[in-house]
Amino acid sequence: MGTRRNFIKTGAVAGATLLAGCSNSGDDPSPGANDGGGGGTNGNRFRVFDPLTSGATPSERHFNPWNPTQTGCWHPGAAIFDRLAVYSPTQNEAYPLMAESWEMSGDKTLEVTLSDKWTWHNGDQFVAQDWVMQQQIELAIQQASDSEEEQLIKSVEAIDDQHIRIQLTDSLSEIFAVQNTIGIYNGNLARGIFTKHDDSKWKGWHDKLVNAEGSEKQAAIEEITTTKYPMITDDPIGHGPFQISEVGDNIIVMSKYEDHPNADNINFDEFALKLFSTEKPTQPYTSGKVDAAHKGFPIEDDLKSRLPEGHTLFREGRSSNKLFSFNCGHDVDYDSPVNNVNVRKAVCHVFDRKQTTTLLQGVDRPFEWAPCRVPGKVLSNGNHEASEWVKDFTKYGENNTKRAGELLRREGYQKSNGKWMTPDGKRFKLNIMNGADRPDIQVLKQNLKDFGIETKQEQVDDATFDDRRVNGEYDIMPDGSSANGVTAMWSIGLVPDWIQSITHFKPERDVPMPIGDPEGSSGTKTINVEQHIRKWQSTGDSKFHHELMWWWNQTLPEAEMLYQPDAGAYNGSSWQLDVDSGIKNGVDDALYIAPKMSNGTIQYKG
Repeated sequence: MGTRRNFIKTGAVAGATLLAGCSNSGDDPSPGANDGGGGGTNGNRFRVFDPLTSGATPSERHFNPWNPTQTGCWHPGAAIFDRLAVYSPTQNEAYPLMAESWEMSGDKTLEVTLSDKWTWHNGDQFVAQDWVMQQQIELAIQQASDSEEEQLIKSVEAIDDQHIRIQLTDSLSEIFAVQNTIGIYNGNLARGIFTKHDDSKWKGWHDKLVNAEGSEKQAAIEEITTTKYPMITDDPIGHGPFQISEVGDNIIVMSKYEDHPNADNINFDEFALKLFSTEKPTQPYTSGKVDAAHKGFPIEDDLKSRLPEGHTLFREGRSSNKLFSFNCGHDVDYDSPVNNVNVRKAVCHVFDRKQTTTLLQGVDRPFEWAPCRVPGKVLSNGNHEASEWVKDFTKYGENNTKRAGELLRREGYQKSNGKWMTPDGKRFKLNIMNGADRPDIQVLKQNLKDFGIETKQEQVDDATFDDRRVNGEYDIMPDGSSANGVTAMWSIGLVPDWIQSITHFKPERDVPMPIGDPEGSSGTKTINVEQHIRKWQSTGDSKFHHELMWWWNQTLPEAEMLYQPDAGAYNGSSWQLDVDSGIKNGVDDALYIAPKMSNGTIQYKG
């Protein structure tokens, strides 16, 4: 069976069985004549590893950001559609794109001015109403949900074709306002503006969501959240630097949109996303089948010799954490020793971070600082004020058994014949749910055993794991989370909502003061986590961040002990990625963003 197909021209659709049966693991010749023979490039096509290998095949994807099933809003939507502004969580900085400028006209009002240089791929002018429609649909769906979370955006309106007014529910400093509105960076809506205000489908859904009530409105929500529109194979139009050209079994080819305002910065014709049978880009990248990958680097030490000579990393400011999570016990029935904060501290003091280094394979790094909920990359760079603050914090992970013993005895634990006993005279035992394959968990178990605490390792299936962590039926479990920016790590949805829901920390707690003194020589300060985050967002005053970091260090719902850089890579011998460092090293889809910017590009250099 032949593998070359052009679905836009023929109208054929290939399902998952065709991909599995005829794609030869994604290494076939691609649609078009400029694939560089599979192992090289002639500079006409920039070939990127498609990270949706385990998701939808190219012909199945669509650009409806509200229907998560088989969506292509990220890949390739982020290349086809632009956005108003680009926010870098690692830098906490916003960069203009379609928006020329913005300002706070009041503490709850953000005014945005759009450029008039952007057009849709059919030549129509991009206008403020396009973005406003998308945001109004999102607000209507949020309002109809069962969530008790207060909406950050109260309303949006197009003043005219080039001006937008955003009303916020609460006061926000400008950077937080931009970050959460025109510069959002999480989820499908962050990838671009998908709605054209005069498109009949979007217009129909918008009218029903904004004007209808009751069952009619619910029917519209059901429809928009399940409909695959527009399909990638339906020749959709965007307004970004590339437009859909060909869709094959294992490849999506996008051609340069010559009328994009920054198209002159791009010196190649096609941007291609290639699908492979592997979920990791390592082999296709090292063998020259692709020129770049969005993520998946750095790689294990034993593979580094295979990297191309021009191997270059980007997204280097982004990372993910590997943490110990504790059941803090608030509002749950399960009685655990780690419900007590001093027991949590003791466990973290017993851990010996250095013992993990011989088990790491060049990907994970020891988190060498005190737990503080600040990315390891930020602390290692040393440019943020948090890198100074954390020097005064309690540092765990140093096998400080003396301090661990002091904390346990303070809570009534006793050691007898080398074994720790609980206050009621029973053997002190901790259950660890999952994580048997994690090197830090392996070390922790051995450290606790050597110290005289018995551990039990439990491996459960995913459904049981989710049930038990939400119900608070565990002692210790592993967790992993992105660590992609100072403010990103303290979002309302992440800490007071999600982390609280699985670690069950008390939302309001007294922490010892002053900062840096765990014995509290100045007493305590009551910190309500959500209120503290909101005060930080509304004022921009970093003292609230400082106190939140100390709350984390002294409460220990989780403790970061390892972190992993989350970089992408490209072959710098043939290609040049040129864009502001805050985007190049801080934005997850930097490969898509660079060609959009007036002061950035990807170029073939031969």
